[in-house]
Amino acid sequence: MAIDRFNTSHFMDNRLKKLQIKFSDGWKDISKENPDSPPTFINDELDESGVLQISTAEYISGQTPNPNFLDLINLSKNVGLKNEFGIPGHEESGNCEYGKYGFVEFSRPDFPYIAVWLLSDGKNFIFATFICAAQPDQNHLVKIRLASPIGQAFRGRCQMPAW
Repeated sequence: MAIDRFNTSHFMDNRLKKLQIKFSDGWKDISKENPDSPPTFINDELDESGVLQISTAEYISGQTPNPNFLDLINLSKNVGLKNEFGIPGHEESGNCEYGKYGFVEFSRPDFPYIAVWLLSDGKNFIFATFICAAQPDQNHLVKIRLASPIGQAFRGRCQMPAW
């Protein structure tokens, strides 16, 4: 099983409902430092790690959202533009263990790297932002895209909620 290759810590914030994320070494839950914000994490092993925040939206009733890849990219982009995250850059979407994802990177002078992920199983959503005050080098970008908890969700290393 892929998870066994990692030394993991488990974080489950009751604001994340049933989402349990297995972090590789170095990730630290700093949510208590700002309890009014979404669950927040940093990677102590990286210089200028940046801040990862994760939240969920659970489908209750009505028309099933069932977003497609373009919907998830556009929703991610709209969140970034609405919050003045800067100029959109790299975009991608695809399938993941949870269902589908959309991902958009942004840049602005005071925060040269901001990433927005939106994952959906067709009904429910997992939303994440990663904000970095320094421009990550290529190695750091790979870790953000692939080794972050959200990146791990794309590769089946996250236990996703059974809503």
